Amino acid sequence: MSDETLVERKDGLVTVTFNRPDKKNAINAENWQALDAVLQEMTNNPGDRALLLTGAGGNFSAGADLSGGLSSGDSNRSSLTGRERQLVLWEMRTIGETVNRLHRLPKPTMAAVDGVCIGVGLGIALACDLIVASDRARFCQIFVKRGLALDGGTSWSLPRQIGLRRAKQMALFGDMIDASTALEWGLVNEVVPAEKLTDVAGSWADRLANGPTTALSLSKRLLDGSESLTFEQAVEEEARAQHIAFTTADMAEGMIAFAERRDPHFKGS
Repeated sequence: MSDETLVERKDGLVTVTFNRPDKKNAINAENWQALDAVLQEMTNNPGDRALLLTGAGGNFSAGADLSGGLSSGDSNRSSLTGRERQLVLWEMRTIGETVNRLHRLPKPTMAAVDGVCIGVGLGIALACDLIVASDRARFCQIFVKRGLALDGGTSWSLPRQIGLRRAKQMALFGDMIDASTALEWGLVNEVVPAEKLTDVAGSWADRLANGPTTALSLSKRLLDGSESLTFEQAVEEEARAQHIAFTTADMAEGMIAFAERRDPHFKGS
């Protein structure tokens, strides 16, 4: 990893920080490649139990980095993803795969949002399971003001988070939404004072990293897939998930802790 994407691992928590504060953490090719690599590592590493995404310098992300000719449509433009230059369709599919990998990560994820969270940056945040925002956070689907359509999975995630009417309002006007409005609409889970964001987000992320990893993964899958199921199908999926959970050491620890009237100490196994 370069200095533009910081990755820290501690006690099962993987913290990824977009570190381009002079660009308000606009996401460039290195950021995309680093994020994709971390997501693949986390999928295969049992020691990685939760992910926290954040940005340096008081902002989450200003969206995609459109420098290098991208904003002008220059035929000599650089690649969004750092790979060989190709049609935008294929570039966007590559980015979409990374955001989808985040959405489908079989471990709990959260975003800590300070300052601006714009465009595909908002798509990345919405692909996480939880979002904690500072009271100075601002959210925007800027695409319409650049003559662009939605991306970053927001055509799917926005209406599911805030409803179709609100999603269209954000997408068709491209207006900035403040933190209190984002909370009211259900775009974020919690809004805290900016000076407390790091502590609150860290506390939430630690709880995820110290939880029963398999049970959390199963619950995440159940919730994410619930809209496409009937009630009958949902309870059948719950039965299968619970059967799996019953085979884990964390389930045994949870039952022992209950009997001993203490907090459980889960190991993620």
